[in-house]
Order: sequence, then C-alpha cells, then structure tokens
Amino acid sequence: MPTSETQSLHRAVAILDCFQENQPELGVREIARQLVLHPSTVGRILTTLTSLEILTQDPDTRRYRLGSKVLKWSTLYMSNMDLRVVARPYMQELNRSTEETISLDIPDGQTRLCVERIESPHKLRWVKQLGERMPFFASASGRTLLAFMDPNQQDVILATTPFEQLTVHTTTDLRIFRQELDLTRKRGYAISVSERVEGVSCVAAPIFDTSEKIIGAVTISGPSTRFSQQKITEYAELLTRTTDKISQAMGRQHPSEKKELAFLVTDAPIQT
Repeated sequence: MPTSETQSLHRAVAILDCFQENQPELGVREIARQLVLHPSTVGRILTTLTSLEILTQDPDTRRYRLGSKVLKWSTLYMSNMDLRVVARPYMQELNRSTEETISLDIPDGQTRLCVERIESPHKLRWVKQLGERMPFFASASGRTLLAFMDPNQQDVILATTPFEQLTVHTTTDLRIFRQELDLTRKRGYAISVSERVEGVSCVAAPIFDTSEKIIGAVTISGPSTRFSQQKITEYAELLTRTTDKISQAMGRQHPSEKKELAFLVTDAPIQT
C-alpha cells in the first residue's frame, strides 16, 4: 500500500497531467471528474500547487492553469537539451584537435551532471559516463560551475558539501577552495591534476547563456602523462576560445568585458 505522502504526490502529478493544449484552464470539479476524486481532495492539492507557483488561479473564474514554476522548469529543460545540440560540434572539433576526452557538465542541484561526452581515440583514456552525477569539488568542471554560479547558490552548495580526501591532491580546506574559485573566475578556466582520480588531468571552461548565467562547462580530460605544462597551457587557450563560441551560439549577446587570461602554468602541480 502506498504511503499517504506517495499517494498525494501521485495525485498531484495526475492533476498536472490534466492540463493539456486543448484544456489549458481547469476548475476543481472538472479535474475531480477526470480523475474520479472527491472535489475537496483535489482542492487541497490545487491549493498546495498554487502556493508553490506550480499552478496559478484566475481570481475571477477561479480556474487554474500552469504557473511560472512550470515555465522555469521547461526553460531549464529546453536550455539543457539545446545546449547539448549546440555544443556537440564544437566538442567534436576539440576532440579532433586534442585527441582527448571532451565532456559537457551542467549544474543540477547539489551535483553536476554529465550530459554529453566524446571519448579520446587513444587506448589509454579517461572515460566519463553519460548521466553520471558527481560532486562539485575535486574537479576542474565542478570548480568552473561553482566559480561563476550565483553567490547565494554557491554558498548553499559549499555549506552542504563534504570535502572528502579522494587523493593526496584533493583540496579539502574550504578557505583554500574558495581561493581556487576566485582564481578560476579571474582567469576564466580551471585546471585539475589528480584531484579526483590519481593520474587524470583536466582543463574546464564555462558556458553562459544570454543573461550571463552559467549553464555548463566543457572539459578536456586525459592521462596526466599526456598533460604536460605546455599542453595544459595550449588546452586552456583553445578551450576558452571554444566555450566563448558556444556561449555566443547560446545567445550570449553582450558578454562582459573579459579579463586577460593568465595562460601561465608553473612547474609545480596545479590544483586549480
């Protein structure tokens, strides 16, 4: 038997499914008849959905229609789907130029999500799984997404992130991690050397939409044996030029004045 919470959730989804192109507005009794539920039950759920801005109610007709929260979800969904389509040709070009694994991550709640990847042709390569959810820390991609994120959202994520020592190179000190985020914002990209997996190096850069909001990060990943200091410098410059093009293709009409990129890599291992 389903719990009352599960039953309420199923009923709420069923109510939302009642709204169709040919019936964008519905009243309590119409929904109750369609779902064979008591009007009072439907009314309670509608009130909750309205308070969450998932539905909105016309004050004159008292009928309901989908609210602003649904539009927000729809926009986010379509943006991510469009991003994959737009970014893939650029990712393919990066893959041909570098012969390394190229991946696209998007922020998704408290984690980042891999939504596209093109593998390196080399037998020795870094393999990233589509649909894989990963933490924001211990990665160039995660640091890039966090660095350009809304500060309030960033603070929430950092406050709830357990900084685990995955390798000897993993940054676990929050103060130092914030400094790494500042550096990422300043130069426009992030570098990771053996932070999450020993022997794997990555370079990541951000993608922005028309409102200057970060919507994704593209990463070049591979064995550290192929990521010399010179290669990392070359990849950082190539990648930022590419992600700028993707951002423009996503509608970024007026990018903010770009700071001079510091394509300088020291001889010491870089964890940012």
